[in-house]
Amino acid sequence: MTRRHILVARPTPSGVDVSAVEVLARACGVGYALLDQGEPTIHDVLDTAADDAVPVTLIPLAVPRDRYLETWIARAVANWRETRGADLDVRVTEGLDTAPGFTASIRARMREDGTPVTASPRAFRSPAWSVIPDHTAHILVCRGPRCTVYGAADLHRTLRKDHPDALITATGCLNPCNLGPLYITYPDGEWHTNALPSGCTASARAT
Repeated sequence: MTRRHILVARPTPSGVDVSAVEVLARACGVGYALLDQGEPTIHDVLDTAADDAVPVTLIPLAVPRDRYLETWIARAVANWRETRGADLDVRVTEGLDTAPGFTASIRARMREDGTPVTASPRAFRSPAWSVIPDHTAHILVCRGPRCTVYGAADLHRTLRKDHPDALITATGCLNPCNLGPLYITYPDGEWHTNALPSGCTASARAT
């Protein structure tokens, strides 16, 4: 049976260029998933593969090797199996930097002079970066791996809709993951846990 290959990226709050991940996935003729911060999640792509009864190989997309990414890919798959009760054949490859020819590609770049850097330093002086946006509250939404699995994407969208005057910031893991999805509001500093929007269910939470 043909396997479905999925690139898995880790777009931390500072970012992986998701549009570049999409382009790479299309060029390779494969799909992609995001460990955290966005969609599709690992659970999303495994749900689709299970519906299609197609085995999956996940490819960690990080250079150099990202052990956090690899560890949480495995944990996400384990959570998916537990919460879905599915028996899909899911495998994961080693990191890209272990692939044959990888170091040769780097050495090939070392033989190039490269192109001159012509960027302007004005971005570091722009007045726009000195302005605090008007807002009624500041809401930090956890988009770490577990909160993402537990429904943080729906939570994030709902908060943006329900609080249009608030400054809403996605963050990495805020630590009490078993209470997710969660967010913190300021200036009151209140933690809002198990904060699924109305009508949503934590289908990926183990019981």
